[in-house]
Amino acid sequence: MGSNVNHEERAARAWPVLVSAAARGREITYGELANAIGVHHRAVSWLLGPIQDYCLEEKLPPLTILVVQAGAGRPGGGFIAWDVGDFDEGLRRVCKFDWASMGNPFDYAFKAGKTQEALAASLVNTPERSEEVYTLVRARGITQRVFRAALLRAYRGACAFCGLSFPEALEGAHIVPWRSCAPHERLDPRNGLLLCSTHHRLFDADRLTLTTDFVIEHHDAADSEGEYSAADEHLTRRLHGRRATVPERHDLRPRTTYIVRRNKMR
Repeated sequence: MGSNVNHEERAARAWPVLVSAAARGREITYGELANAIGVHHRAVSWLLGPIQDYCLEEKLPPLTILVVQAGAGRPGGGFIAWDVGDFDEGLRRVCKFDWASMGNPFDYAFKAGKTQEALAASLVNTPERSEEVYTLVRARGITQRVFRAALLRAYRGACAFCGLSFPEALEGAHIVPWRSCAPHERLDPRNGLLLCSTHHRLFDADRLTLTTDFVIEHHDAADSEGEYSAADEHLTRRLHGRRATVPERHDLRPRTTYIVRRNKMR
């Protein structure tokens, strides 16, 4: 498919069609879905990818199980969200779920014609636009993806604490937690750190914290967890007193106000 095709916008158009099929308790063929949203049937597998990924990440029933090959009555080879050997159970879960109550998670792409990467780029270019972007992206799962994508750009794809650069292991960590954020703060890259999954969890648990000078502090002076392994030492104690790696651009670095608020919550 052409690189200029916005598969997320097509996913936005396909979502209500699939939700309607689920409500009626029936499958829909690739051709029927293609006709419903006005694309070639060969393009359907591309737009199903974002929907399948979203359902997997959000632990939702496998909505794309509804799209089946004509004649075979089963999803195509790209379907990985459910064991097709237990097709009936997957279909039952999808049809039982209240999809209408959650809204279209790809609505941002339909309304603004943007991809998640484009939204992340706008956050990095002008972080002050975080509230504007948040109003477009209503689904929390999509919001988290956009936030992570923005931090990947700002931190040049490496953990701020240890430098790990495997993309699969990197996550967007909020300094002021999501539950305590105002809407405009939830997508603000200055309220975030790009961390590997291990350091994200240690940061969320306040085992590791950050000062306003971006110095990492480790908190277990009483050795409450007992003897540390070599790996434990490397991942925690040896980081104490080191400066985190923050973006070169000053306007993308963690804001002092966010760090102070976070540390007061400890």
